[in-house]
Amino acid sequence: MRMRKRALLGLALATALIPVAASTALADGTQPTYSRDNPGNCPSGFLCVYRGINYDLGGWGVAKFEHSNPVWSSTINGYIAHQDSSWFNNGTGTSWSSVVVYSDNNYTGKSFCLDKGWGNKWDPIANDQGESNQWIQGTC
Repeated sequence: MRMRKRALLGLALATALIPVAASTALADGTQPTYSRDNPGNCPSGFLCVYRGINYDLGGWGVAKFEHSNPVWSSTINGYIAHQDSSWFNNGTGTSWSSVVVYSDNNYTGKSFCLDKGWGNKWDPIANDQGESNQWIQGTC
């Protein structure tokens, strides 16, 4: 009986913690790789998006987004929609300096946020999912 109570308590705790675990790491322990490493090829004032992990071009150019874009596939950088694997925010001034990357059009779906000077070199959940970005005031 005591073993059964422990199992039920463990199950209840695990169920309560699923949303927290899902936002920080996958079941296999992988998680986003946030970094202040500047890739060196992202102009000031832009969100730069790369096809490969660790800011690798993957045979393509850097997709540069200066403004909020509700549909990446409708921009000059449309080639990167759902082909993105790493991102760097080389931001703007002090306002509108953070950027949220979304998996769906019109700023919906799964998302992550990068403050100015931060990148995400690999994110197994966001990989090949990007479709819109929105600049926001303040920090993430």
